[in-house]
Order: sequence, then C-alpha cells, then structure tokens
Amino acid sequence: MKNFFKSVATTVFGVFIALLLFALIVPAAVITFTHLVQSRETAIEEKSILHVKVKGPFVEYSRPFDFDIFSGGAPFSQDNRALPLFETIAGIDAAKEDKRIQGMYLEIRNFEAGWAGVTELHNAIKAFAESGKFVYAYADSFDEKSYYLATAAEKIYMAPAGELEMNGLSVSSTFLKGLLAKLDVEPRIFRVGKFKAAVEPLIANKMSDANRLQNKTLIDDIWGIARKEISRFAGEKPDSIDEAAGDLRIRSAEDAADNGYITELAYEDQVEEILKEKTVGKGEDLRLVHPVQLLHEDGAVGDDANKKIAIVFAEGEITSGAGSRDSVGSEGIVEDLQEAAEDEDVKAIVVRVNSPGGDALASDIIWRKIKKIDETIPVIVSFGDVAASGGYYMSAGARYIVAEPTTITGSIGVFGVMFDTEKFFRGKLGVEFDQVGTHPFADIGNFNREMTELEKKVIQESVTRVYGRFLTVVREGREFKDQAKVEELAEGRIWSGLRAKELGLVDELGGLSLAIEKAAQLGSVPKPYPIEVFPRNDDPLSILLERFAVSARVMLPEWVFKLGAHVGQYAKTLDVKPGAYARMLYDLEIH
Repeated sequence: MKNFFKSVATTVFGVFIALLLFALIVPAAVITFTHLVQSRETAIEEKSILHVKVKGPFVEYSRPFDFDIFSGGAPFSQDNRALPLFETIAGIDAAKEDKRIQGMYLEIRNFEAGWAGVTELHNAIKAFAESGKFVYAYADSFDEKSYYLATAAEKIYMAPAGELEMNGLSVSSTFLKGLLAKLDVEPRIFRVGKFKAAVEPLIANKMSDANRLQNKTLIDDIWGIARKEISRFAGEKPDSIDEAAGDLRIRSAEDAADNGYITELAYEDQVEEILKEKTVGKGEDLRLVHPVQLLHEDGAVGDDANKKIAIVFAEGEITSGAGSRDSVGSEGIVEDLQEAAEDEDVKAIVVRVNSPGGDALASDIIWRKIKKIDETIPVIVSFGDVAASGGYYMSAGARYIVAEPTTITGSIGVFGVMFDTEKFFRGKLGVEFDQVGTHPFADIGNFNREMTELEKKVIQESVTRVYGRFLTVVREGREFKDQAKVEELAEGRIWSGLRAKELGLVDELGGLSLAIEKAAQLGSVPKPYPIEVFPRNDDPLSILLERFAVSARVMLPEWVFKLGAHVGQYAKTLDVKPGAYARMLYDLEIH
C-alpha cells in the first residue's frame, strides 16, 4: 500500500511538472514563432503601397495573441490580428516621408470601433493624403462610420452590388426594469446628478428627459463632425447631406455614385488593377506594406535613448487590484506609472485613457498617482473613445488633456447600487438566509432583508461625499474658479470632446499623436520621440487565456453576449459592500 501511494504521488507530481512546463514553454514557443514570422517579412521595395486593412476590433496597442483564435485564418498574420491603433497611426505617419511608399490602399471591412478611434485614424489618413501621396479606399458596403473613415481618401471605390447606409445616428439602451420585476428583485439606487444615467436601465423603461437630452446632444455633435467630411468629399452642402439622410435618398451603390458619394463602382480585383497601373504596372504583383511592418523597420518605438516618452495605456473598467487586458486595475496602473517615472530616461508620460469609469476609490488612487508624478515630470492624458466618470476623474490630475472631438467624456457623477433579493430567493427558489452580528448594522448591504432608513441615509451620504470629492478634484485639476462652475457641467452629464474643450474640461482637440507631441515639448524630447510602452507584455500565458476567452465569443450569437453584458454589469454588484461608483452607461451604442 505504501508503494501504491508513493506511485500515485509520483504520478501526480509528474503531471504537475508537465503542466507547469507546458504553461511556460508553449507560450514562449508561440511568441518565438511569432517573432520569427515577423522577422521573415518581405523587405520593403520601391513602388510599394501602404495597406491599411480596417477589419475586426480596434485595440489601443498591440499585444501578443491579439488575434481571433476561431477565425480560421493564419493567427499570426497581421490581417488576422486586431487593429492596433497606436502602431497603425505611427506607421502611417512614418510612411509619409518614406520614398518607397507611393500611396495608400485603405481597405475597409466589418470593424468594431468607437467614433473617437475612427476619427483619429481618419485624421492620420487625411494627413497622409495631404503629404502629396495618393489614398484609394475600397469597401463592399458602407455605413455612416465606415464611410466617414473613407472620406479621408482621395478616391472611394465600392462594389456595384453594395449598399451605403446614410440615415443618421442613433443611441439605444437596454432597460431591465421589467426583467427585475418578473424576478422579484428590487434595485436600491443611490446617486447624485440628474444626468447620471448609469442606473436608469434598472429603474425605468425608457430614457429620462435629461438622459435623452444628453444623448441627443452627443450624437448631434458626432454627426456634425462626420457630416462636415461627407459634405467635403461629396461636394454637397451640409444641409443637403441631412436631407439625403432624412429621406433615405442614398441606399444603393448606384445611388452613392450618382450623388457623388463615391468615385467609381468597382470590385476589389478591379481596384487592385487600378493600383497596379498607379505603381508597379500591369501584370506585376502589388507591393503591399502593413503599417506595423514599416514601423518595425523604422525602429522608433521602443528605441533605447537617454530621452524618451512613456505611454501608459489605461483601457477598460476601473477596478481595484492588478487589472487585466480589459480593465484598469488601480494597483497595476500605479505600478506602471511608478516604473515609468523612476526611469531616468523618461522625460514625460502620456496616459492613454479609454475607460467608462468604475470604482470611485480606485479612480481616486490613480488620480493621486498621476498628480504626484506630474509634480516631477509632465503627465499628459490622451482620451480615446470614452474617458468618462472615473475615466475623467483619474485624468484630472494631469498637466494637459487631449481629446478627440468625438470622444465621450464628462459624466462627472456618482452612484451606488445594490439589490433586494429577498422575495426572489424566498418566493421563487424557497431559499432562506439568516445571520448574527455583533452590532445592529454589521450586515449593512445584506441583499436578503429590507434596508432600514438609517442605512439608506448612510449610503446616500457616502455617495454624496464622493461626488463632492469628485467636484473638488475637477475644480483643482482644471483650475476652475469656483465649485458652482463645476457643478454646472457635472451632474453626471456626458459631453463630446468638442463640447468638453469649450467647457474647459480638456485643453486641446486631437489624438494620441498630438499628446505625444505635447509631451515631447514639455519634456524636451527630440524627434523621433523614442517610446516606452506600459504595461509591458511580460505575462504571455495570462494574455493567451484572455485572448481565448474573447475569441470564444464568436461561437455563440452576439445577442447572447449583449444581454449577458447588460445583466451581468449589475448582477455582479449583488455581493458587493455599499460603495460609490464613478461609471457611465456600458450599453451606450451609437450607430
């Protein structure tokens, strides 16, 4: 028997070691293989074309395993990876001065991106075109967002059987009040700010007047920016674009061609022939160069230098702890900021924020770190698609804030939410709970008993106190003269970056490139602005597992995940202690 247990123990230990080696070796082998594939990329030749293929999701920056595992394509090819906005725009910028690159082929497929990311890419492509090189765009079909991106090109081609959706923008929200009523779950809401709409899906069946107003103002601002570029390309007055959208005048590819919205009807292979005639000549193969390939050759990113700029990416919901690929952990980003600040070669830090907010305390901790570092070296914040509520809170400690006009920001407000589930568990499931405590309110926040008036008062006071703190942080960080001015633009209201600039919430309109230029100016960093990126890609196994979880979504219908996201974002608060959240709506969809 002794030998039997020894044999079992040896076997278990051997399996453990094998799994450990597998966990360490396989990711390392995959990364090594990836680098080998990248290193074998064809050398860039004369008469090459920068190929910007916009497909799938946008990510702020490139990380290992940013590909769709279940797509069926070669996982390590650039075409199958998520589009890294930072590297793509940097590559486009480098291509402007590269004499081997004659022009750009902008190929637009189905993609997932917010309006600010698309605006940033649009402006980079437009700047490339203004350098004197050609830009031709192609898509099978267009909607408003993809067409807005294409208007940065000199010529737009579209498949003859395609469609152009040009009917304006809308915002939709999912409301869960009826679902909670059927489940006998009662939400307990604590909030400050009449525009703080993050809790509306729990207590209403439609948008409040205040929420409807802020959403309408937001999409009007975004549409105004898109309409300007559409009217410029089509040679129409802005009012004519509105009329066309209002009466659904533009639908088919032929409609688009007849009204000057596109240059010519052509299939993809025909566009490629046009590009060949423009560069290498008929019968030759197109010489297509990916922006990331050009950037790797250029070598500016990550260069060793005695003066450089650190970019710290903060993407996702703000939480306490280390964080992940899709969340901003207060501990994780504080460590990244500290590591960047301690590097003697780093002369300025850019924090790229793409976050709807989250935990108010975590936001405050990040704000404090940014503020303290800025006392030593300049910290500039660049807003992505959304930098609202806690995303704005954490940024208020920076010296300078840059936002796209289509960024969603503001939402300076606070809420707390819990649920009363006593009827659900007792009436529908037959489950009872009981507890004892040393004091009357030891179980404050218990979701299986009625909340007392004192408990409600204490929690509301906590939320109000955090809101007051939020206002003070904004007033001091943005140097408003009095609190009343901040209160006017707060109350949880969301703003476009365009209006945020007018209100003094941001300093300048532009993208990450502009923020880097400002950092270089304040930190006296010479061109070509060597960059150090944080967080570093030093945990390949966890990145691979996260990538697998994201890619697995394609195996189930999209509506399953949308419903799950709406329900899950609130359901996870069932077991939290009373607290304040600086967070905006997750389901704000502009389409």
